[in-house]
Amino acid sequence: MTYTLAIIPCTGQKDPDLKEAPAEDIWVGAHFQLTLAYAELFFDKVMVMSYKYGLILPSDTIETYDINMKNEKPRARIRWWYLLKDQIDKMAKEDPPALVGLFTGFFERDRVIREFVKNGVDQICVPWEGLGIGQRQAAVYDAEPPFDPEKLKAGGYKVELNVDGSATADRYLPPPTKIQGEIVWE
Repeated sequence: MTYTLAIIPCTGQKDPDLKEAPAEDIWVGAHFQLTLAYAELFFDKVMVMSYKYGLILPSDTIETYDINMKNEKPRARIRWWYLLKDQIDKMAKEDPPALVGLFTGFFERDRVIREFVKNGVDQICVPWEGLGIGQRQAAVYDAEPPFDPEKLKAGGYKVELNVDGSATADRYLPPPTKIQGEIVWE
């Protein structure tokens, strides 16, 4: 575990002239572009959380789409979560980061944190927790570091789970499912 990873959200604002292109060119929203520039400055690797593709690199070529997972039917949300979960599980096993910085919204954040921690990636920070858009922009333009490298080396961003899967300390993580075995989609 030698690198830091930022996971940033996609955006609904897309370049209307592009049907297929690198993700960083398709998503043109100011918040996406600011978050991407900021994350690239401070993290070794940046991935975008896409509601169609899961976790992708900004340079990955994608087709444009219009999905808001918050408005999708439960079945679509669950399928998307299992895509994302599988990607996190694979990353944690094959190339685990030393730190994950989450810039995503509340909709999926707790599940993502729990999945990384369950897989041994337990140093996680949420740099913009509770900050409004103006404060986020100030952090970007002031190049305010999202984490302290010394604190990272000392294990200061560690998130732990209790035996039942809930978080220790004061961060809430939803309890794990009681379903046993592998889920197979037909």
